[in-house]
Amino acid sequence: MKGGRALSPWNKFVSKVYHEGKESDPEYEFKQALKDASARKSEMGNMNSSVASGIKKGKKSRKSRKSSKKSKTHKRR
Repeated sequence: MKGGRALSPWNKFVSKVYHEGKESDPEYEFKQALKDASARKSEMGNMNSSVASGIKKGKKSRKSRKSSKKSKTHKRR
């Protein structure tokens, strides 16, 4: 990929599922690949150990960071 961000392990896996589906059915759509990939999540661990660990480690969401920040300020009062 030129320039932009690298694809996440999930995006790489969905892309793999999409290409597999497209080979067998020319009418296969990306939205179906998302559903199929979700059902096949356990296969992600088999792709590469660093791929699976990247999904598990993930960063805290913005909402959880804000809520934890609020709780800290609330405790100070």
